[in-house]
Amino acid sequence: MKSIKIGIIGFGTVGSGTAKVLTENKESIEKKTSCSVSIKTICVKDMSKMREFTVEGSTMTDNPEDILRDPEINIVVEVMGGIEKSKKVIEEAFKRGKHVVTANKDLVAEYGKELTELARQKNLHFFYEAAVAGGIPILRSLQYSLTGNKIQKIGGIINGSTNYILTRTEIEKLSLETIIEDAKSLGYLESDPSADLDGLDAARKCAILASIGFNSLVTFNQVYVSGIRKIELEDIEYADKLGYSIKLLAVAENREDGIVARVHPALLPKNHPLASIKYAFNAVYVMDEMLGETMFYGKGAGDLPTGSAVANDIVNICKNIANNSKAEYAYNLFEDKKIIAIENQYFQYYVRLKVEKNKKTVSNFVRTFEYYNIPIYSINQWKKEDDLGNQFDEYIVITNKCRELDFKRAIEEINMLENILDEAKSIRIERGL
Repeated sequence: MKSIKIGIIGFGTVGSGTAKVLTENKESIEKKTSCSVSIKTICVKDMSKMREFTVEGSTMTDNPEDILRDPEINIVVEVMGGIEKSKKVIEEAFKRGKHVVTANKDLVAEYGKELTELARQKNLHFFYEAAVAGGIPILRSLQYSLTGNKIQKIGGIINGSTNYILTRTEIEKLSLETIIEDAKSLGYLESDPSADLDGLDAARKCAILASIGFNSLVTFNQVYVSGIRKIELEDIEYADKLGYSIKLLAVAENREDGIVARVHPALLPKNHPLASIKYAFNAVYVMDEMLGETMFYGKGAGDLPTGSAVANDIVNICKNIANNSKAEYAYNLFEDKKIIAIENQYFQYYVRLKVEKNKKTVSNFVRTFEYYNIPIYSINQWKKEDDLGNQFDEYIVITNKCRELDFKRAIEEINMLENILDEAKSIRIERGL
């Protein structure tokens, strides 16, 4: 039985979860791989910190070099986070002939292609299943299970923190601000929640999904991004009345003329499978021309779900080592497709307008939509009163499909109308998943 030794760099949530899975499933893993798999060294940031979980027989260090220069270690697991330092660690691991598994979505979204090329030159494995959707095996499914088909669209809920916030807001009828503060205290959000709330985390994952699913490089800065900060409880309540749920969606489309990749809040019909995804769960919806529609669902974060994804990558590397198989890579980029900007794409929109009680205002904003060739599907009116007793009208407009650029211009002009009390709130409606 071949001996495989592992070095883990980073021992937070993902690192400790990986160690738990490898330790508790050791017997099963060894039967599946025909390898003796053990964790030799763990690199931590703070040696003095008390830890709930330790690995018997392993050595603890605060110097990554103790893992990188050890000739006995075959696989390096990088789960310390960050970009530049992690990149240097992975590059050094490849230079020293070690296979690499990472859960670092930020790094892969920015340097995935470059690191894959370095691994390929050395004939070393480079896997990162845990970088997207936690324990859901979506990357491996795109890479292997669906490789015989042309994938047309990948969409889903791939940020559990924002889905948790939107779910609780919808169910408990509390403001987003209230839920956000509660989510911080419960550990669903960092003290600086920008990556989640502004859609950046989902955009990095979207870039990775598109690159693997469409075999063409999509980088983080090519993904259109809009977060959930401007969503208000009123929008969620109106959406519910109209038969929708609001979700932060990541969508990548593989078209003949190029790729569209976008992350933004969207109204999703309640009968769509993704609308039923609650709290911190993730789901990825895949559409291809032969198979049709499939959905992958599960826990998108946490020590054991994410640790399981890392451990599965390790298991696959061990199998290939035992069989002397050629190294494998998630990025197989044989296409070079154009990235299409969102401005020329067509969407339906939900628009909420708060206006003074003036019928002329209605004709003005309707005329503005007409001028920019934006067909209106429906208009609903509600009479409202603010905390001071001032009455106003609130209009919910649903458009038919129109061009993004035209819609933006119309909204800019509507916001300048004299009787508009606040900026118009607008959210795209997603029906194409």
